Amino acid sequence: MLRNIAALIVFASTATAAPVPAGDLAESLLAGMAKTPPVSTPFVEVSYRGVLDQPLIVSGTLRWLGGDRMERDIAKPFSEIATIGDGQVSVQRGDREVHSMPLSRAPQVGAMLAGFRALLGGDVSSLQQDFTLSAVGGEARWVISLVPKTGQLKQQLVSIVIDGRGHEPRCLTVRNTNGDSSITLVGAMARQGLQSVAPLESALAVRCRDGGR
Repeated sequence: MLRNIAALIVFASTATAAPVPAGDLAESLLAGMAKTPPVSTPFVEVSYRGVLDQPLIVSGTLRWLGGDRMERDIAKPFSEIATIGDGQVSVQRGDREVHSMPLSRAPQVGAMLAGFRALLGGDVSSLQQDFTLSAVGGEARWVISLVPKTGQLKQQLVSIVIDGRGHEPRCLTVRNTNGDSSITLVGAMARQGLQSVAPLESALAVRCRDGGR
């Protein structure tokens, strides 16, 4: 269950220049993406796991309701709603029983929440409590990287990378310490859909870097 939730974000090394410390660029980019909740965006998530021969692909809608409250509504290939808020994470698949647990027991879910709030909330100060931020590029095309600096997150998460253009994120990449990773297309990229039923991770990373071309 937690692997499905945590795989919301994928990280890829897409920068062609050396990253710069978090500062004016990262803050400017994040501030430019800030929106007033509630906000929703379509997503397509492709997870690459060592135990699977093919990537796991799910799609649906992400909703940020403000603060620490958000939902991930999977529509395909199954129905599942994950809700985060008030220090809890709850998951319901189809008509099955709702399963809940404290967010403190799911640090990767907290990382996912932080990444999504980075896209929509522009709260740099909160992010810097748990992550070291860096950014490359400019407003036309950019990459923001978040590297965990707290012990619990560092045990499970390597990095979060957000690729985008202008004020719109295109892809989120999460790379875990166990070698698993995921790439999530959001917004316009998600609406374009995938170009393969089983995309290679390297090909999808290039597409994110090139902005969907």
